[in-house]
Amino acid sequence: MESTNVLQTSITGDRWWRGFTAAITLTNTSTQDLENWSYSFDSPHLINTAPWGAEISAVRLDNGLTRYTLTGKDWGARIPAGESVSIGFNGTQGTEIGNEGELSAALLFGTDNAISPISPSNEESAGISDAPSEPVLEPIIETPPMTSPMEPAMTSAMAEHGLGDHGMNHDHSMQQSSESGFTDINVWGSFHDSNHNSEHNELVGGRTAITTEALLAYNGLRDFAGLAPVDIEAIGAWAFENELTNNSQAWGNDLQGVGLWFAMQGAKVGWIADASYDPQILADIQRTARLGSSGDVMQMVEQFGHEGFATYLTTNQLEEHFINTLKMEPHYGGWMHARTHGFLSIEGVAIAHDIHHLTVLGWDQNEPFMNDTFDWPQWPALDVSDNTVINYYQGIVELGDPLSENLNNLSGTTPLIGSTDSNSSLNPSPSDPGTVQPDPLTGSPLEIQVSGDLWDGGFTVSMNVTNQSNQSLDDWGVSFISAHQFYGESWGVDVSTQELGDGLYRYELKGADWAQSLAAGQAMTVGFNALSGEELNGDGSLTSELLMASGTELTLL
Repeated sequence: MESTNVLQTSITGDRWWRGFTAAITLTNTSTQDLENWSYSFDSPHLINTAPWGAEISAVRLDNGLTRYTLTGKDWGARIPAGESVSIGFNGTQGTEIGNEGELSAALLFGTDNAISPISPSNEESAGISDAPSEPVLEPIIETPPMTSPMEPAMTSAMAEHGLGDHGMNHDHSMQQSSESGFTDINVWGSFHDSNHNSEHNELVGGRTAITTEALLAYNGLRDFAGLAPVDIEAIGAWAFENELTNNSQAWGNDLQGVGLWFAMQGAKVGWIADASYDPQILADIQRTARLGSSGDVMQMVEQFGHEGFATYLTTNQLEEHFINTLKMEPHYGGWMHARTHGFLSIEGVAIAHDIHHLTVLGWDQNEPFMNDTFDWPQWPALDVSDNTVINYYQGIVELGDPLSENLNNLSGTTPLIGSTDSNSSLNPSPSDPGTVQPDPLTGSPLEIQVSGDLWDGGFTVSMNVTNQSNQSLDDWGVSFISAHQFYGESWGVDVSTQELGDGLYRYELKGADWAQSLAAGQAMTVGFNALSGEELNGDGSLTSELLMASGTELTLL
């Protein structure tokens, strides 16, 4: 732990394939609130330009290191007396520090000692000093935040390593894939330096981007198996719980990206009947989806799939979503190595990451279980039994133990979506819903699932909005009453506020930008930040009860 007479800091985090996530906790040991602060250190690594709770500036030094300065921002700008704030960032390893385990100050600073001395900041020498790396804490009271931009050389270097505008972002902004209307996995982070073919070769031969269309195929398979639909956050949480990820703890948007990636993998493989499974099926059907005809794909589903699954896809108009999921390239966006490189041991001869290569094909797409360069097999995976592999992927669908038997009751007799015997939906049933009334024009409801994160003095709201009708909804909106105050930014919605008195506000949220229209059956996640108008007692997660005033509910505009 480093300290001054005012601030103490501790540095933790996780190391993963060629990268790391750093978490820095700063404690104000004084009796005076700090309205602002800055923290400087030298490091050999490349740090993402979008930290959370802080702004960052950087200066290249002559000794090959970079001097970074973090300045408090938003909820991280103020540290009350005797209290702490936690900020963080992602980075790419500039020197090798290992692909797993905890991050330390020594590893971050590139020094041999976990405790480095604190020295006064010297702005004039910051860009030219070759002195050893020394983290510098600068408590600055009532001083405007630092807004100096990144040095051009540093910005260029980060862009070269995929850490610029398209880097590993932890903000809450969302956008759609321009062609499909579904959300691209890169919205939650992009790790293009994490494997040989990322960015340049990952979409050759009909391979496509990973989007939330995979969740429709995944939840369709769950519905066929008699399982309730889930959201990508639930799938992501399952992956972290079962050691199928690089880092032991989810940071920023990890749950969404990891969840979507595993939804894609489960949908690609889990439909195959146990007795029919052969790795070659995954090469043949993905190649056919990318380069052949949909009719040939469905013939293979009929031949190798669980009994009744091909009919289920056709009856429920899921063929296109299923085939489009087969086209998706697992390496897209770098998530396969930067976040889902699981180290769970498989039969003592492989790890989870090796099994994930089942859906990676060679250049000619004739062989499964190929490596990152599409040139030769992922050798350890070839020593794992077929029974273990198919149960692993069925575990992704069931969200069960990936090393146990899964989907044992799958018979293909589940009622079809829309039948009188089934109330299921391909979109997740909200665990904490605020349901709006039917649209007076279409007679069909929107469904709203409220979630989010609590932080010191405020919270972030995430609203999953689902159009359950068979018509597109344009210019949709919802309204609710709350004791909390909208703050800072929103994504996917425009927010208007009316003060009602007695500490209450009426909010109107209207779809904006990429979320202005909702296609039939489409779900999108929008949100905003707010300051707490009253004390919130929770486990760190926001609910609709905490968001809205007692006795009120969401209503449709």
